[in-house]
Amino acid sequence: MYLKILGHLFVESAPYILVGLFIAGLLRVFIPEDFLVRHLGGHSLTGAFKAALFGLPLPLCSCGVLPAAVGLYRSGAGLPATFAFLVATPQTSADAILLAYGLLGGFFALAYPLSALAASLLVALVLTLTTRPRDLSSSSALSCLCCDQEGPHTHTFREKMRASLRHAVEELFAEMARPLLLGFFLAALAALLLPPDLARVLAAHGLTYPAMLLLGIPIYLCATASIPLGYALLLKGFSPGSVLVFLMAGPATNLTSLTVLAKFFGRRVTLLYLGTLMAAALASGWIFDQLVPSTLLRPKAVSAEGPGLVSVLAALLLGWLFVRELIWKRFSPGPTSGCGCQP
Repeated sequence: MYLKILGHLFVESAPYILVGLFIAGLLRVFIPEDFLVRHLGGHSLTGAFKAALFGLPLPLCSCGVLPAAVGLYRSGAGLPATFAFLVATPQTSADAILLAYGLLGGFFALAYPLSALAASLLVALVLTLTTRPRDLSSSSALSCLCCDQEGPHTHTFREKMRASLRHAVEELFAEMARPLLLGFFLAALAALLLPPDLARVLAAHGLTYPAMLLLGIPIYLCATASIPLGYALLLKGFSPGSVLVFLMAGPATNLTSLTVLAKFFGRRVTLLYLGTLMAAALASGWIFDQLVPSTLLRPKAVSAEGPGLVSVLAALLLGWLFVRELIWKRFSPGPTSGCGCQP
């Protein structure tokens, strides 16, 4: 039974993960980093709104977003924009939104990024009102995302496509392979072991939202990896809003990232960030449950006809990527850097 649930989750998720990886690779290469830095400076909500919009589709987890956000901050981004980026980016990504659409439906796929955007702006507003503007230092030279060369140069469309695919497989999937696989295993385990009436018992005592918050904050799961677990919780009867609370709190925070943030930005700023994010997650979950009936958010069940050909082929390709990343690379180490582009 466990393997059946695990296989269903894997096959249903595979096409959306692969398409999301491809889109994420394109975003990483075709949108210049200096363009992002240029629009995120200042101590205003305008820069924060731009930062959140830029961050929503990017494929970075709560730990992976830290060096990117610190780099933006050191390059001149304001504190509200930096934390708007920190909130919005790990909660969603192109592949996570597509996967949410595939497993949880269109309403959830729409509410998910909108809630992340609202939470990021709320955090930015609190920091705008409670912190002082910083002096912008001169930004350092940024290297090309298609190769390691600095200075003016160009790349052909083919070179950029090759670099985007390399980024998607060699960097992005390499970073998310282990937590994503862990998310599948945990999701199948939750679907098998959680009591069917657990959601009803928690709801009767008003503990559904706090339980999802406490479950999400300490653990480390990227946005894509948390979707299958949210799918399992929805199957067990948890309300869509409570699942949204988990999806907002889990990818955006973990104990490691909070420790790093406290060291770099200070304990006061980190506590403001965490408290505001928790409040935004609880409010988003409650509003979602009030506005959208649960009957419109029925997760996909196992089809009696079995998975389609596209899903099976995508699952085989995704499985090969897992084997390549977690097994083959370990026994066949070799350099993977460099894109081979001609500047």
